[in-house]
Amino acid sequence: MEIQPELVPGECTVAVVHCEKCGHTQRVPERHVGRKIACPSCGEPAPVEPEPEDLGLDDVIAPVPNASAPQGSSAPLTEATLFDQAEEEPSHILQGNLLRNLLAGLVSGATGILFCLAIALLFVSGTAPDSGLPHALSMALMSAGIVGLVVAIRSGVAFALAGPESMAAVVLFLLSIGIHSAMPADAAPLALATTTTAAIMITTVLAGFCLWLVGGLGAGDWIRFIPIHAVGGVLAGVGFLVLRFAIAHGTGCVDDLSLLLRMFEDGICLKWLPGLGFGLLLFVVLRGIKSPGLLFALLLLGIGAAHGGFFLAGMDIETARMNGWLFPTFAQDRFWDIYSVDIRALVNLGAIVDNAGYIAALVGLLTAGTMLKITELEIVMGREIDLNREYMGIGMGNLLSGLAGGIPGSLALSRSLANKGLGAQGAVAGIVAALVCIGALFSAHLFIPYIPRFVPVGLLVCLGLSLMWRWLVETRARFTHKGDYALLVLVFLLTASLGLLVGVGVGAGLAMLVTAGRYGSMSVIKHEVSGEHFHSNVDRAPAQFRVLKEHGAQIHVITLQGFIFLGTTSNLLRRIRARLRDTNRPPLRFLLLDFTFIGGLDSSVALSFTKLQQMAAKHGFTLVFTNMPFELEEQLKTVGCVLNAPERHSLTVTSLDYAMEWAEDHLLDDADLLAVDRQSLPKLLEPVFPEPRYIPLLMRVLKRVQVKKGAPVFRQGDPSDAMYFIESGMVNVQLELEGGKVLRLKKMGPGTAFGEMGIYTSAPRSASIVAAEDCVLYRLSTKVLHQVQAKIPHLAEAIHRFIVNLLSERVSEANAKVRDLLA
Repeated sequence: MEIQPELVPGECTVAVVHCEKCGHTQRVPERHVGRKIACPSCGEPAPVEPEPEDLGLDDVIAPVPNASAPQGSSAPLTEATLFDQAEEEPSHILQGNLLRNLLAGLVSGATGILFCLAIALLFVSGTAPDSGLPHALSMALMSAGIVGLVVAIRSGVAFALAGPESMAAVVLFLLSIGIHSAMPADAAPLALATTTTAAIMITTVLAGFCLWLVGGLGAGDWIRFIPIHAVGGVLAGVGFLVLRFAIAHGTGCVDDLSLLLRMFEDGICLKWLPGLGFGLLLFVVLRGIKSPGLLFALLLLGIGAAHGGFFLAGMDIETARMNGWLFPTFAQDRFWDIYSVDIRALVNLGAIVDNAGYIAALVGLLTAGTMLKITELEIVMGREIDLNREYMGIGMGNLLSGLAGGIPGSLALSRSLANKGLGAQGAVAGIVAALVCIGALFSAHLFIPYIPRFVPVGLLVCLGLSLMWRWLVETRARFTHKGDYALLVLVFLLTASLGLLVGVGVGAGLAMLVTAGRYGSMSVIKHEVSGEHFHSNVDRAPAQFRVLKEHGAQIHVITLQGFIFLGTTSNLLRRIRARLRDTNRPPLRFLLLDFTFIGGLDSSVALSFTKLQQMAAKHGFTLVFTNMPFELEEQLKTVGCVLNAPERHSLTVTSLDYAMEWAEDHLLDDADLLAVDRQSLPKLLEPVFPEPRYIPLLMRVLKRVQVKKGAPVFRQGDPSDAMYFIESGMVNVQLELEGGKVLRLKKMGPGTAFGEMGIYTSAPRSASIVAAEDCVLYRLSTKVLHQVQAKIPHLAEAIHRFIVNLLSERVSEANAKVRDLLA
């Protein structure tokens, strides 16, 4: 596809497109020089060439973008932006080994049934722990079946599994408690159950619609701007609530913390202690041993151990059930009765409206939680995942699940990774797992009464501990701003002590205020320039300079600013992908990220940097971090993100100038010009001196000077009495500061000249020139130049033209650099 020329208001037109086919000629912006664009007349590809006219500095400086405009909104549509989308790996339902997919699906489905049992037990534990369990289990299985099936078919992740999760169960538990409180005291049990079911269905449908809408509008990346402090604090609070409700389930004192002392009475202790012990075992073993089928094996081991214990104790199944070790028997749940006219008439809409806050909280947490899971999956898979596509798939699944009577479902991160570890390579595994859960809808009454209570309770304990450990312990070292972790802990304490709604509301409000205060309208990208115009402070020989002009676009420099977090890095990754897809520029070799103006990093940035390293390895470019504060680099290292890792195509360099010099040296080395062969000054001047025939005459008026390494050619403040040509060696242009400090401004090599400004201004030297190695220089003094002007005017004219050309090249390069910085 050819680029369509687009004029930005106020932008100068300093290039011309000429179509050889139709003869059409038109002026276009200079940014198209060297490219082919579609002819405005006939549409055929036509080259763009510079307009042959002299330009001033103001002519090539682009207008300053409107600071209030959304970032990236002023960029013209180019071929690069057409590909600025998340990379997707095309998947086929039948891809991968069919037998391994079937096996993984069966194991994942069986594990999913036990997860659904734990989730159902959690959200009915405060109202009807036993009588409400069959229908709650049906709603959970419905979600696992329908949401799991849709996600397996539509997701861009081949091994994705979906279903209900503990966070949603906690909110549904609080929602059911709220509805029971809002219902009249004399309300019939059937009316309570019907209203609660209707509220859950409405919640699921609303959550599905919101997720589908976010994905459909392409707003997925905006979700990444949700402050991780609020989400992490609330999720840690949810983990505490899960742990509390799981333990309290055995005591029967879910709503009354004052009765917790009863937990240690002999009769009650035996009801909750096995579940707590089994949950601790799961938590410790799963953290220490990473094996995809380990969780399922431990759950089966727990069930087998319980029945083995019953046998050794001489306790039959009915006795164990009477003693509370097993779930009571129940008839098949008639979940389809929810659409009965008589049942719908019992719904109390007022009670549902009174608890709308819980519905809104669940929708928000589901949206943010899905984003975090997708981000972690991107790290595992080493590629970008289309967040909008995932939102639409999960949203569609929840819409169908809600209409069928299911609870809200989301991507199951841990079970998806276990599914992958079991060998799942295509959608077959996810489809089989979903079908297993749907089959359990009609057969749960046959096997659930034989599952020990402590197994799902232990699973809840493990889930609660995992959430708390992840957000309160693992993330502590990830925050580079000391107030961020304190804010997360504050949100956790509010959620755990005052309730979920208070935690979500206050936590989100505080975090957003902090976020707005830090980086309100500031873009994370301060400057973005190409190595074609932006160079290191090393003056090269003409042949080297030509190579850097021709191949410098293989270097790309992005200067970052402000405080970086997950939302801002999504735009950074998008800009980098656009550069990789830009076929009008040579392939990217070196990406330099400058952190000079960075104030801090959010913990989530480690995920983005890891994704960036994976992108570098995949596309074959080297990632160079410059001016990275040591403390930030160390904090990233503590969470497993090592920036100075050459094996990951990632390096750290002390300054941007040295990084540019390093990258340029590699380009010159590829062209066999890094070490220029020793040449005489006449040979070096031949390509750049305006009148080459006068070079022998010039050499006769120059004085050869040898300078040892470390010796000054002249000092800052010395009189400007001569200019110098370098035949061999390197010199440093450096500024001498107070306190004996020295700042290197530039490095110059063979074929370059310095000190020319003093020829015209007669001002004292503004910087010192010190030999970086043994050098051979040629000196042209002001006195000799005046004599040349009087006696050899044609040579003087050539010298002046050489100096003017030298200065104009520097101005032109500076103009191009400024234009890139302001574009």
